[in-house]
Amino acid sequence: MKFLRILFCSFLFFAHSCLAQSSAAGPTPAFEVASVKPSKQARNGDEVRVAISPGLLTLRGVSLRFCIEWAYDTPPFQVEAPPWLSDTGFDIFAKAAQPVTVDRLRSMLRNLLVQRFGVKVHSDRKEMRVYALTLMLGGPKFRKSTTDEPPFFGNDGKAGMLAKQVTMSEFASKISEPLGRPVIDATGLQGRYDIRIDVTPYMTAPPKDGGELDMMSLLFTAFREQLGLKLVSRKSAVDILVVDHAEKVPAEN
Repeated sequence: MKFLRILFCSFLFFAHSCLAQSSAAGPTPAFEVASVKPSKQARNGDEVRVAISPGLLTLRGVSLRFCIEWAYDTPPFQVEAPPWLSDTGFDIFAKAAQPVTVDRLRSMLRNLLVQRFGVKVHSDRKEMRVYALTLMLGGPKFRKSTTDEPPFFGNDGKAGMLAKQVTMSEFASKISEPLGRPVIDATGLQGRYDIRIDVTPYMTAPPKDGGELDMMSLLFTAFREQLGLKLVSRKSAVDILVVDHAEKVPAEN
């Protein structure tokens, strides 16, 4: 169940991001007010407490590593950083002078990390295990979107995942984090699509071996049976973010 919760949270966060971006104002280079304070616990992954709205960013008990991952919109497995970055927690409250997009909030957080922690990073390429999202014989079992609405990732109110007006590249990127490795689009499909997965049949049916549900196998099966897609494991060179420097103690507010 934790696996599905991570997947749902990932989809819902993307939906919130799209909503925030639609109400964006012009570019704002830095936060008007920003507070960075030590926290009792460093949190990572689905345990992180993040609250965002146009112009406001609040992170509670987050590690410096998570801050970097969020600021650069990069999943954990594509970040190379010193282990100590996950050891200490911080509470961050930051407010822009006016409403801004989520992408701008990320950019402003990058600036804040440079100012308060002296963070320095660079991009690189590294070969690693990935999943290639491929088409099965018979083609896709979903259709091109017929609306002009903004892209949306979320759930359908049940045990399902819903994506609207998304490219296959966006879809692959969004499912990479819960799968724990990069997912690359190898479908060859162009345009934007509406995609839905209903995991209820797999959750209600008893496991064949009598053990616990294998959520990874569940998702792979749903992709094949409901979407006509297959996830193939292979090696490929992917973009990574390398953290060159960071200070353990932030500069004063």
